[in-house]
Amino acid sequence: MNANKRLFHIIAFLFLTLKAGAQYDVHFSHFWAVEAFYNPAAMNRNNMMNVTGSLSMQMAGYRHAPISMYIGADTSLPFDNGHHAAGAGLLNETIGLFTNRRMLLDYSYKLSLGKGWVNLGIQGGFMSQEFNGSKVEAETAADPAFPTSEERGSTGDIGAGIMYTIGEWHIGISAQHLNSPHLEFGKGSGTRSEMDIRPTFYMNGGCNIKLNNPFISVQPCLLVQSDFDFFRTDLSSRVTYEYESFLFYGGLTWSPGVSVAVLAGGRFKNVLIGYAYELYTGGLGFLNGSHDLMISWQTDVDFFKNGRNIHKSVRYL
Repeated sequence: MNANKRLFHIIAFLFLTLKAGAQYDVHFSHFWAVEAFYNPAAMNRNNMMNVTGSLSMQMAGYRHAPISMYIGADTSLPFDNGHHAAGAGLLNETIGLFTNRRMLLDYSYKLSLGKGWVNLGIQGGFMSQEFNGSKVEAETAADPAFPTSEERGSTGDIGAGIMYTIGEWHIGISAQHLNSPHLEFGKGSGTRSEMDIRPTFYMNGGCNIKLNNPFISVQPCLLVQSDFDFFRTDLSSRVTYEYESFLFYGGLTWSPGVSVAVLAGGRFKNVLIGYAYELYTGGLGFLNGSHDLMISWQTDVDFFKNGRNIHKSVRYL
C-alpha cells in the first residue's frame, strides 16, 4: 500500500472520529431552504406543500471528499384547519469508504400565540453507517486494523423543535440526536468499532424586509449549531428581485472562523434552483471549497372549502 493510500485511510478514520466528537450533522449552504432538516417545527410555517433537495460536495479537488445528498417533503394535513403537518426526509452521505444514512419522519402542530404562531415539532427516524472494507488496500494482507468486508450498524434517532412566526419574522430552536445514538459496526470482522453521537442544538431565524421598491426585498437569516464542544454560526443575507412568477436572488453567508459563501439562484413558477460556493478561510485554497446545489418546489395547499388555508404568494425566508 503506497503512502498516499495509507494517508487517505488514516484521514478517513480521523475524519470519522472528529465528526463523531464535534459535528456529526452535515451543513448545507442553503440551510434556509432546508429548515425542516434542522428543525421539524419549520414544516408548517408556511402552510404549503414543500419538496426540497440539496447536494453538498465538500472540499472540492480532494479524492474521496464528503458528498451529502438530502431530499425532504412536508405538507399540512387535511384536518383541524391545517394546524397539523407531517413530513419525511432522506440523507445519504459518503466520506471515503464510509456511508452515513438517515431516514427522518416529522410531525408538527401549530397554535396561535399573541399576533403570531407557534409551531411544535418532533422528529424520529433511523440512522445507519456502513464501511466498505472490501475496497481497503492494506500493506499486509491480513492487517487487523482494517476490516476486509462491508460492515454496518444502525440505531434510532430522535429530535424536536419549536418555532415562533410573527409577520415576516421567525425564530426557532431545535435539538437533534436527543437520545445520544450509539452505533456499533464491524462485529463480524473482528475489528469492532463504536461511535456515540452527541445531541446537537440549533437556533435558526430570519425575516423578510420589504424595501420601497415593491420588487426588491432583503432576507437576512442565521443558523447557530453547537453540541457545547463544537460551535458554528452562519450569518446570511440575500437580496431578492421578484416579479409575478419570477424570482432571482444573490447573497453572501459568513461563518466566522470557517468560511465565506456566495449564493445565487432563481425561481420560475413554483420551482426554486440555487447554487452556492463556500470558500474555507482556514487555508484549504480557493479552488478547494464546497459546491452546494439546491432545488425546491412549493405549492399552495387548499384542503378546506372555506378558504382559510389559501395563500396568495410564496416567499422563501
